[in-house]
Amino acid sequence: MKSVKYLILALVSLVTFTACNKEVEASLVLERSSLYFSSWEDEEQVISYVPQNAVTVAIASYSKGWEASVHMPSRTIAIKPVGTNEEGMTNDDLPKEGSVVVNALNKEGQATSYYIYLYITQTQTLDAEGQRANCYVITSPSVSYTFDVMHRPDGSELATTSVKLLWQSNPDVVQHVDMVNGNALFYVNASENDAAQVVDTNAVIAACDASGKVVWSWHLWVVNENPLVATDTYSNGKVFMQKNLGAFTNANGSTEEQKILDSYGMYYQWGRKDPFPRPLYFNATGAYDEDRYDEDGIYIKEVFAERTSANGTIDYITKNPMHFITNASCVAEGGDGIGDWLVTANNRLWSDTEKSVYDPCPYGWRVPSADDLKVLELSNDEDNKPLDGLRKQYGWHLSDGVGKYFWSACGRRRYSDGKVENMNSKDGVYPSQPQPWEGYYWTSSTTTDGKAVSLYFDLTTTRTINKFDNAHPARRANGFQVRCVKE
Repeated sequence: MKSVKYLILALVSLVTFTACNKEVEASLVLERSSLYFSSWEDEEQVISYVPQNAVTVAIASYSKGWEASVHMPSRTIAIKPVGTNEEGMTNDDLPKEGSVVVNALNKEGQATSYYIYLYITQTQTLDAEGQRANCYVITSPSVSYTFDVMHRPDGSELATTSVKLLWQSNPDVVQHVDMVNGNALFYVNASENDAAQVVDTNAVIAACDASGKVVWSWHLWVVNENPLVATDTYSNGKVFMQKNLGAFTNANGSTEEQKILDSYGMYYQWGRKDPFPRPLYFNATGAYDEDRYDEDGIYIKEVFAERTSANGTIDYITKNPMHFITNASCVAEGGDGIGDWLVTANNRLWSDTEKSVYDPCPYGWRVPSADDLKVLELSNDEDNKPLDGLRKQYGWHLSDGVGKYFWSACGRRRYSDGKVENMNSKDGVYPSQPQPWEGYYWTSSTTTDGKAVSLYFDLTTTRTINKFDNAHPARRANGFQVRCVKE
């Protein structure tokens, strides 16, 4: 027994000795993770750093065409594009992307490496001339982008001290999100298959305060087919996007599964500016959502929570833009039947007369009012087509009496649990294998009983019971699609 006691004491002493002599890793906090230069003749730029347990900070390597040096007294790293002096080579021969590797060394000489990414590119301002919005459209790859993160779209101030990428639907598209002089600054990568194209992606960048809490967030709609250009003018004079907000195309009746899925936009709870993802499959009801990734490329999930007095507020959803607030209790015993995600209703979050601070559409566009959509009806000639063909197009061409416009049947995110529901399931009416034939689209309008107005259609197997309502009352905790109209 005594020998066991001594063995335990020896082990404890060994652990204690090891812990006390454990080498402390050196680290750096870099002011920025990337630098952007307009040409190889650009001026030197400087990044500051904060060392921790680092006795030395040194340049380990840098890409061809660049120079880098560390000035430890001022804790800065200077980087300059110098191009090439090699005979027979020009600056055009150099890659326009590079990096600097910086080592932080502890007192034992162990190094921790950090990368600073370098680009020869142009920087585009997304909110030039004060054109602020909650959504920015990006169509050009291999470009750095910037926008103001110190103000909401209405110009009111935010207590922003940092920014971060909350999520993106394709990893490594939106890169190196930094905050510089009160602006978010980031890079959008090009497609590996086509350097002239972006990778269709939805993303959200958040502004955070000194405590790390989100104070506002913005949707980045990265898309090759520019939705600001592809538009339709209806017979009432209103100009609508052809795509749903956050969609990558308009399937226009195509039976190609990828086109059908890419015509799905983001889902929005009524009055909220922040998007919720499309499903992983075009015909997936209650199944998996599209994959999304944080700034480290780690897969993340949405949060679904039943409404309470704590989370059913504007302040809460502003700080938690990825939280979908459900309201299953509205139809339970004692429920009010209204189904709002807010505890106290607010009819002014979206507006019929002007673009509100919570409007999710890009600058110059807004959520349409119920009046804007009154002109639309089911297309009569399409209603007379063979049903098998209509089932396969997963949407409907709506008509204003002059033209026809395809609206996808993307379904909804249910107010009760947040899951996507885009299939019919009524016994005795629908087929044994139901298909996604339901379309739900928000308007900015509200009803007198606490709900909101939507455009709704339901494509069934029996033409006589097809449903269409361009002023359909709906519970505000639902997640519907949005088709933006020009202001």
